[in-house]
Amino acid sequence: MGRWSDTSPATVDLLVTVGYTAVVLFATLSSLEGVLLTAIALPFLLFVPGYAVVAALFPIRNPEDEHHRLITTERMLYSVVASICLAIIVGVNLEFTPWPIRPTPVVTALAIVTVVATGIAWYRRYKRTQTGLSQTSMPFGNSRAASGGSDGEGVQLGTVVVGVAILVTFASVALVAAQPQRGEAYTEFGLLTENETGDLEASDYPEQIALGEPEQMYFTVTNHEMETTEYVVVVQMARTAPTGEVIERIRLDTYSNRTAAGDRWLQRHTVTPVLEGERLRLTYLLYRGSQPDQPTAENAYREAHIWVDVT
Repeated sequence: MGRWSDTSPATVDLLVTVGYTAVVLFATLSSLEGVLLTAIALPFLLFVPGYAVVAALFPIRNPEDEHHRLITTERMLYSVVASICLAIIVGVNLEFTPWPIRPTPVVTALAIVTVVATGIAWYRRYKRTQTGLSQTSMPFGNSRAASGGSDGEGVQLGTVVVGVAILVTFASVALVAAQPQRGEAYTEFGLLTENETGDLEASDYPEQIALGEPEQMYFTVTNHEMETTEYVVVVQMARTAPTGEVIERIRLDTYSNRTAAGDRWLQRHTVTPVLEGERLRLTYLLYRGSQPDQPTAENAYREAHIWVDVT
């Protein structure tokens, strides 16, 4: 039975791969940016993930065995092609996740792929030494020398793997291209009233309300956040000074709704004033998730208001 220590130099490339991946990930997560970050990360993006995948597929790398090896030039070429394909696949598929297509999510995802593939490559090399096979064993454990195979078979297999990676890349790009443009995530928030024909419109807001008398209103929330969102709307009435400073504030009601991406939440409600005076501010505060202990226009995600006289 072979000893792992006899062939441990064969793991140097895998250790370097994991070490360099850790350096790139640390640099990306740190405050490093600009040319220096590019100089560190670009070789990783163009080579390292692909090298780890190729090493997992072709763990044997003995340059002296011409029948049972993937020659160095082919290994380097496949590594570059596979890295580019992986970078594209990861980048375009981030479009379907909550994470943006930014350096940190992309590098993190590629680092995970690299570490997993490196672990597989290490395990396959280790198993060969434990079963008494040397670095001249054929990738995937079949002896091509015994079957009369040639080095061309490994090249053909590698070509198939790269071809599949390219097809997956194009499929991912096509799938994203077929989706509606993501654009900027935002939420529409507004107040509506019902006109004489029963239609809702963003006009003809009440200017005067009797104290203690309910007034029917509507507010609408349209979710363009690209994900299901918990919304909370706080309705307040406030008395303000001529400078705009709030003198007195009273919460009238609170509403909440879990709204799916692209859906609209339309809420019919009544406003019953409990303050009396001129130019009172009827305010609607929109929050994503939970509301703060003291809801104000300053800490709201969106805000809408109208001015009313309460008599």
